[in-house]
Amino acid sequence: MKAGLSGTMFVGFAALAAAAFAQPAAKAAPSMDALLEEWRDAFNAGDPARIKAFYAARNDDPNPMFALESAEDSCGVSLDKVVERSDKAMTLLLRQKCLPGLLRLKLERADADPAKLKTVDLRPLPLPGRGAVEAVASIAQRLTARDAFAGAVIVQRGKDRLLAQSWGIADRSDNRAVTLDTPMFLASAGKMFTAVAILQLVEEGKVELDAPLGRYLTDYPNAAMAKVTIRQLLTHRGGTGDIGILERGEGADRAKVRTIADMIRLNGDRAPAFPPGSKDDYSNYGFILLGAIIEKVTGEAYQDLVARRIFAPAGMTVSGFPDRDHLQGVAVGYTTYFGEEKVLLPNLDSLPWRGASAGGGVASANDMLRFFDALRAGKLLGPAMLKLATTAGATPWYGLGFVVNPDTPPSWGHGGTSYGMDVATHHYPSVDTTFICLGARDMVCNRLIFAWYLRTFPPQD
Repeated sequence: MKAGLSGTMFVGFAALAAAAFAQPAAKAAPSMDALLEEWRDAFNAGDPARIKAFYAARNDDPNPMFALESAEDSCGVSLDKVVERSDKAMTLLLRQKCLPGLLRLKLERADADPAKLKTVDLRPLPLPGRGAVEAVASIAQRLTARDAFAGAVIVQRGKDRLLAQSWGIADRSDNRAVTLDTPMFLASAGKMFTAVAILQLVEEGKVELDAPLGRYLTDYPNAAMAKVTIRQLLTHRGGTGDIGILERGEGADRAKVRTIADMIRLNGDRAPAFPPGSKDDYSNYGFILLGAIIEKVTGEAYQDLVARRIFAPAGMTVSGFPDRDHLQGVAVGYTTYFGEEKVLLPNLDSLPWRGASAGGGVASANDMLRFFDALRAGKLLGPAMLKLATTAGATPWYGLGFVVNPDTPPSWGHGGTSYGMDVATHHYPSVDTTFICLGARDMVCNRLIFAWYLRTFPPQD
């Protein structure tokens, strides 16, 4: 649906803008007023192509994802207040047609080219009370109406569930609804289970963080890779790369792989892509190697150990690693393969045979909240080890198996995304709040956690 302002709103916007900051237009470049009007017309048109064209031409950003999502979520904006302006910059507050609260827009002209904007900063302002979760629920409902979301969201502060709701259909073949207890694919969020399992072994003295993987995988085929340490694997600093079975076009190799050992046979000959420890680069294969170490040290299949040592003590009753022949009850992911297709398709053909230590297991929203609660209660790791795991080290955005945001407010957790699945699970210790989102569509939970975050915490600028 084309989103825009009514004629009355347009007149009001233009009149307020002109009265607030009318100045003679610069001859060499558009005035700030003109740039604002150009941005507003693109944003309110409801046409992604027009928004992309504006940002590409004026801000050198050909894919402004947050602006595209905000235009869709807000259904268009009208001017509420001019906060400040000059011939080079302006800050405005905008009202949204479909959501409560205000958006703040900052525009700043580029120094080198006054026809361009070096800053186009749009963000929602925090909402009081339950406003942020109500906005998330509203966005999720409208996404569901367009079949762009099926999933579940929980926002819990202390013992209070601020939001616990599910939307959409888990499987089109039987129209079964998603619930808070529906198992859904976790993608890379499952790396947290691998981190906890290996750190349990560290606590028990069975694995050393700074030992090379070759100490445990004594027959590893590449000598250079065998020197990568456990810590480097956990922090994505080993140069270990990807696993070659997750992309849509990697079906031939995907068909060869059913176990962690199979993944090592597929990838084990290569050396690190860079000197281990010299930089960070997100690596799925590094977590496959951690899974292999877990299996070698314990003598137990990775999936069985995680079920026994993590799922059971945490009370995660529907979590597991079903293979592709046993997905009954699991929500089906529907995907456009990130825009390759015009219609949503089930993602089953692109799934690996079974989830493993790089991700791919399933859990429900309720189960993922239980996992975070169990971690914080000391049921899975001791307090010192949990603090180490959730504190950024050499990799500024990652601890030991956990994505870490050290900014205000700090948070830790993990996301995951692949075809027809998107996950955002994070804990915010300073406000004792956990956000859980599991989705069975492309890139939707990242959208919802940012919608909540920006409406919950004040801007830091």
